[in-house]
Amino acid sequence: MNITDMILVTEKHKGSETNSIMDLLDFIDFAVKESWLSLKELAEDMETLGRTCGGKEKWMESCFAENTTLFARYCADEKQLEAFLRGSYNTDKEWKFDEQRCSENCLDCLKGLGISTDKRSEQEYEMPGQMKKLDEHRSRLQNQFNLFYTLSQNALATDSIKSEAVKAMYEEFGTGRREVFINNLENGKYDPGFTHEAKQRKERAI
Repeated sequence: MNITDMILVTEKHKGSETNSIMDLLDFIDFAVKESWLSLKELAEDMETLGRTCGGKEKWMESCFAENTTLFARYCADEKQLEAFLRGSYNTDKEWKFDEQRCSENCLDCLKGLGISTDKRSEQEYEMPGQMKKLDEHRSRLQNQFNLFYTLSQNALATDSIKSEAVKAMYEEFGTGRREVFINNLENGKYDPGFTHEAKQRKERAI
């Protein structure tokens, strides 16, 4: 399978965005079963999709249900594919990549090219050794959260201390629930803080 045979797909539903990559047959099956398109609308969208070949900017856009929109285009090249996998075309910070929706031959093609579907892959970071520093950054965040969480659950702590600990968790991490924090940490939600710090260090060094 060639990269240019892949279809980049984003389903936006009530503000949340889900990315996947499909071949044409799987995309049509997905559109018919999941997108609630009529055959006439599907034919029109397939015509629009076909016109995305070769270029980079044009996307097929179909509003097929209330609060739900489907965006798709043929992949132009490897650079665009990597940008798509990093979420460069997403408008929602909470976007996700769903391998379960992807065509197997598309995923096999990625493996053959050595391209990761993990948006937190090393391709996001420019300087050598950044992944190690990123792991250290996440470790610091986890230790910080664990400290606040322990204080908030400590039966010997005063109510004011518990309240301040919970307040700090929400201010720093947007949640007081451990499972939510871990999920956010693993999905890279707190990584912008790391990249901001790295940028500041770079600017100070110039």
